[in-house]
Amino acid sequence: MSKSAARPRPWYTATLGGMASYLDGATIVTVGMSSVILQKQFGMTSWSVGALNSVLMFMFATGAVVGGRLGDVLGRRKVYAVDLVVYAIGIGVVLCAPNQTVLFVGVIITGLAMGADVPTSLALMAEEAAVGRQSSTVAFAQTLWLAGVAVTQILGYFVGGMGLLGARIMFAHLLVVAVVVWVMRRGVSESADWQRTRASAAGRRDMRAVFRKPYGVGLLATGLYFVISGIMPNTVGQFGAFLVVDLGHSTVQVFSLIGWGTMVVGLAVALLFQRLADSPVRRVLLVIGLAALAAGPLAAILGGYSIASLVVLFVANTVAGTWAGEGLYKVWSQEVFPTEIRSTAQGLTFGAARYVMAVFGLFTPTLVQQQPTLFMGILIGLGAVATVIGLLWLPRLPKNGLRDGENLTAPDAVRTRRPGPAVSGTSPNSLTETAP
Repeated sequence: MSKSAARPRPWYTATLGGMASYLDGATIVTVGMSSVILQKQFGMTSWSVGALNSVLMFMFATGAVVGGRLGDVLGRRKVYAVDLVVYAIGIGVVLCAPNQTVLFVGVIITGLAMGADVPTSLALMAEEAAVGRQSSTVAFAQTLWLAGVAVTQILGYFVGGMGLLGARIMFAHLLVVAVVVWVMRRGVSESADWQRTRASAAGRRDMRAVFRKPYGVGLLATGLYFVISGIMPNTVGQFGAFLVVDLGHSTVQVFSLIGWGTMVVGLAVALLFQRLADSPVRRVLLVIGLAALAAGPLAAILGGYSIASLVVLFVANTVAGTWAGEGLYKVWSQEVFPTEIRSTAQGLTFGAARYVMAVFGLFTPTLVQQQPTLFMGILIGLGAVATVIGLLWLPRLPKNGLRDGENLTAPDAVRTRRPGPAVSGTSPNSLTETAP
């Protein structure tokens, strides 16, 4: 396929797929902010707040593992078209929740559906992207993720002081967006790459191929990297309001104001990443993002957890999350894994990361209240480990998910051709009959 032979409406498909990331970011922040608001309304303790946010992450992880596999077996469109209906049901339960128990039930349903949507949608975005624009197209998902966070923070500023009603307005925003996107998605066709590879013997390989050579190392590397690099961005995004209220001794409204400022930085950071994701400059952005993973928590410690120091933490978190965290992980995952196992592999690594984040989140509120310096020190240590993996291991992985001619100018886009003839009807980067 030549560069001019773009897929039909690739950016329209990318936008509808990327809305999974919008809802992901918006849901994380909405649950985090609402849990602070509902502490008094539902009599929630710091442990209850941590448990609610952890349940969301845990169910997201489970949904990602199951939904990612179903996306490879049944097709992107089938999973892609159904999960937002389940998501809307979950949000509806949360909206009507009269107590903690019903609130938890709604969050469980919501997390499952959201987890299933993300890996499937990202796979569709990569496979329908124009040649030479795969990384930039997938990077667009991170721009939409930040947009979801930003819109939620702005909404939280206006309704954060309204108690239970304010929390329900925030969840109503998620419901409206989910319904609109679901209606628009009904006109999206199945992934052409998935249809082509599914027709071949390679397309019917079982899940064990993900764990074998040459893909098992990539699964381990991308999974470890996302687990380690994603904890700080996820924690600050999920518990940002809690940090400002309990650690900075301020209000949800002040947190939302901070969000307005970081929103501008975040969108600029995401748009720059989107523009440069298919170029060698991406590695420079990676180095800056890795430095931000450690610089943010260090600034909070040195600044005595003042509002100013927390602002530095939030800005650093925004840079790190896109250039060295989930934004980069999403791009690397599409490049490392071919169509036949892309959604499965991404679901597994997404799931592993969110399981760890769920456990970490369970202890976060209590740790922030009792040992904030230890908490920030842990984040700094994780940033150091992510730096080693991101600079010395991941760039060396073969890019089995790239089409011919894609991203070959990037220094970390090492391309390998697997031995053996390609199976008839598959792309040159498909699994081959000789693959273990």
